[in-house]
Amino acid sequence: MLRGFDALRALLGYEYSIGSWFIVVPFLEARRGQTARPFGEGKVRPVMLATPLGPDAVLFPRSTKPGGFRHGAHRHDPPDPCSINQPGWVILRVRVAVDPGRLNDESYSCEEPEGSPLLAAARQALRP
Repeated sequence: MLRGFDALRALLGYEYSIGSWFIVVPFLEARRGQTARPFGEGKVRPVMLATPLGPDAVLFPRSTKPGGFRHGAHRHDPPDPCSINQPGWVILRVRVAVDPGRLNDESYSCEEPEGSPLLAAARQALRP
């Protein structure tokens, strides 16, 4: 049963937008080409929604280890309780699958700021 904002979101038909950040655990699998293997299992990590939310949604993981697209800490105006508060890297070559039920208001962190270079890089990474 959905409660609170999740219920309101479902009632209004609202979806999280591309660029929404979530903090989730565990990842179910990561896809590189046609292969799938465990990724970050048991670790809490931020993931960014790259395609519309659904069973086949693409999410990109963020890491504090160097590699991938350099991504600075967020500074929202007005400030909000964003979990993207340290510099890091978004791994655009890895597509993470997460149970869509885990992407909800409890795991939601923030939105990637409009005009962010990361959003353009993510679109480019999704091109065939």
